Order: sequence, then C-alpha cells, then structure tokens
Amino acid sequence: MPDAAKNFEAESVEQLALKNFAALLADMDFVAELELMGVGRMQFLFRRQMLVEWRGLYMALWRLALEKSFPRDAEAMFAVFVSGYRESHPDKMSETSLRRAGEYWVMLAPAGEADFNPVARHMASFFGDSAHDLRSLNLKLALHIRKTYKNIFDRLL
Repeated sequence: MPDAAKNFEAESVEQLALKNFAALLADMDFVAELELMGVGRMQFLFRRQMLVEWRGLYMALWRLALEKSFPRDAEAMFAVFVSGYRESHPDKMSETSLRRAGEYWVMLAPAGEADFNPVARHMASFFGDSAHDLRSLNLKLALHIRKTYKNIFDRLL
C-alpha cells in the first residue's frame, strides 16, 4: 500500500488536470449541443463540421479554465495537451479541431469567463440567414457555453 501512496503523490496536479480533460473530451458525444442547434442526424456534413467546432470550443474552454487555475503554467499545459492529442489523434478532423481551439481561444481570451457572447454568435453564424431565430439561439448557446465552461472548470482536478 505505501507504493500506491507514492505513485499518487508522484502525479502532479498539472498531470491530473491533463488526464481529466483528456477523459472528459473522449467521453463527449455532443448530442445536447447538436440538438440545441437543431442539427439533425441526417445532416451528415453539417453535423461533422459542428462536431469539429464543438470539440475545438471545448478545448478552448479548458484552456480558459487552465488560465484561471494555473496562470503561470496554462500555456505550457495546453501545449502538452496539444502535443499528446496530435500524437493520439492523427486524423484530419482532430487537427482541424486543434486549429479551431486556437481560434476560439482568441475569441475567449479578451473577456475570459465574463462574456461568452462572441463565441455564441460565431457558433450561430453557421446557420447564416436560415429560419432559426438567431437572437434566441445566441442566448441559448451563450448559456450552454457558460454551463459547459463551469463543468470543465469544476472537473479540472
């Protein structure tokens, strides 16, 4: 039993945060997000695109949570995550999600957790001038993104 305690102590808080997010991201199916946006099962290409977007957004939200909890180490921790994710997910969609994560981070960084409206507007913009009530969708998305951020932040460690 002393060996188990030693192993637990040897794992840093940063490593635990990396493992927790990798597990959280692997478990996400994004069904609620797609339903919120009205993306049906038969909209294959749009569904695929939105999965890339949501995965990238979740990565950026995690980066935001890291910034709050580990301000000095957040950038390095995110770089370690990106490197590991690239290695374990060499496909084109995953690479696009990583690129999108950087773009979402640029949208999130100025206001931090205080305002998710720019990201929500961007997500709603995928509908263009469709029949969706974009104002209502923006609000729903902003609230969902805030809830998701809180969930990611709460599960950081």
